[in-house]
Amino acid sequence: MNRSKILKYGIWALAPLIGAAVMLAFLYFRDRGSETFEPPVVVGEQALPGTPVAAEKIQTAQDFKKYPLYWLGDSFQSLNLAYLDKYTPMAGYSNIDAFSFTYGTCAPPPGGEGCAPPLEIQVTPLCWNLPERFGIERGDLIDFRGAKALWDEYGVRIWTGDSAILIGGHPHERIQQATEALAPLGNVEVALIDSKLPPPNFDSCPEIPIYPTSPPLPTPRTPYPY
Repeated sequence: MNRSKILKYGIWALAPLIGAAVMLAFLYFRDRGSETFEPPVVVGEQALPGTPVAAEKIQTAQDFKKYPLYWLGDSFQSLNLAYLDKYTPMAGYSNIDAFSFTYGTCAPPPGGEGCAPPLEIQVTPLCWNLPERFGIERGDLIDFRGAKALWDEYGVRIWTGDSAILIGGHPHERIQQATEALAPLGNVEVALIDSKLPPPNFDSCPEIPIYPTSPPLPTPRTPYPY
């Protein structure tokens, strides 16, 4: 069975350029309930490798035990893990609880003042970012590597175990390959069987949502303003 082609434009910087209504107009499903669906066609900026993050940053993520983190290693294809940012209440972000892994950096298009990173993965607690928070019906989710997934105007969302994951970037092929290569960081033990991710623990979440009303995460630092 072919796995999902889960692709989208970017995460934070590009979202304002594409409204949710436009994205829904492009949405096209094949074999609903299976692992295949198609994204819209988009164009991204130039991707650059970026400078690798310090080993201490990775160690900070490995020492984090609250919920499982997922990443693509210290590099993915030609892109270095260039930014690793922690946004948690203990770090001073009262309404945010997330880790952000950004691979590579970017150069803005001609005449542009900013650009979106080529690949970013954000991981949050499952119960903070349930599908209902984004107006998504659980019946609309598809099976993907043992987990549940869907994409919206911000990128690809994957719900697995006790984690909710958001992936965005460009081009389409890179996002497709990233979803296939996504792996546990190892900060919390996660068992993978035949590369399958754990199913989401939706039943562990309280009936009354516990997530706060929070703004989007800060965009990763780059040499170019967003």
